[in-house]
Amino acid sequence: MKLVQSHFMGYQMPRIRVVNGIEEFYTAEEDAAQDLIDAEWEAGAEARHAADAREGELEAKLADDSITFEEMKELMRMRG
Repeated sequence: MKLVQSHFMGYQMPRIRVVNGIEEFYTAEEDAAQDLIDAEWEAGAEARHAADAREGELEAKLADDSITFEEMKELMRMRG
């Protein structure tokens, strides 16, 4: 299933999904639920960017052999 939402000249277009090649509009309830999901995703954007930046710092330290053991453990935890 492919989800589509677009903006045209500042106006939000209705969300649609494509199922088996057929476009279907979201119901009002589905649209409201997706708005909540989108808001939660945006709220976490700053934390994701900070984590990405920290991981980049640690990887740079790893590359130039200036990483400490504690930083190496942190990097390993970030990588999962």
